[in-house]
Amino acid sequence: MLEQIILGAIQGITEWIPVSSKACVIAAKVHVFHSQATYNELISYALLLHLGTLGAALIYFRQDISDIVTSLARPAGKDNDGRKILIFLATTTALTGLGLVLTNKVAALANSASSAKLAITFLIAVALIIAGLLQIKTSSTGKRTPRDLNLTDGILLGLTQAIATLPGLSRAGTTMAALSARGFEKDHMLKLSFLMSMPVIFIGNIVMNYKAFGHAGIEWAGVFTAFAVGLLSISTLMNIARRVNFGKFLVFIGVILAVSVALTVFGPFKFVD
Repeated sequence: MLEQIILGAIQGITEWIPVSSKACVIAAKVHVFHSQATYNELISYALLLHLGTLGAALIYFRQDISDIVTSLARPAGKDNDGRKILIFLATTTALTGLGLVLTNKVAALANSASSAKLAITFLIAVALIIAGLLQIKTSSTGKRTPRDLNLTDGILLGLTQAIATLPGLSRAGTTMAALSARGFEKDHMLKLSFLMSMPVIFIGNIVMNYKAFGHAGIEWAGVFTAFAVGLLSISTLMNIARRVNFGKFLVFIGVILAVSVALTVFGPFKFVD
């Protein structure tokens, strides 16, 4: 039981920060709890824990989700932000799904390209740190909101999230960097990054990992822990982002991502390459 609670807490915290939550969970399960499970079994377990953080996101963003659903009953127009977000999420989810299919087709190549993945992750970290330093210097942040979403945003972010499905890459860090580059205001950048993950997690578990439900027993304790800790951590992260200079926040998450690269090269995360 204690193992499940600890692993669930790790998932609940790392889902929202720019590191690979799957890598963190698998590293802890193997190196702390000495699991003898196969790689596929470890991935399946990590995906199961994502149900907890999916539930946390559904609760935290319930008003935004309600607005998106009710937007279908309103006429399309410039002020229908919910419909624009819905189109954006549909586009990113479709392209991410395509990326998952392609990733599965070239799984051996993807798994053998650990150096390339590390290089991409490190470049993303550098980009976040540079963007943060520039924002600190200029005291300005992005100004775009969901009202400014367009098809180009959906395509670019969908392709970005598709790339981030490669094992070891940080989905949160990658999408945050892309949204920042597209000039989105800080609250909306974080919100869109988190909303993007929800359909992918849902489909990934229901379609690709449904067999894990039948075998899960004590593992549900980890899922419930991931939910509780995830709800607390997402609220904390959003509050921090609102209260501190956003440039400093970007530098902070960039440094976290760079540290994760170092841990992958020199520490326990090396297992998941």
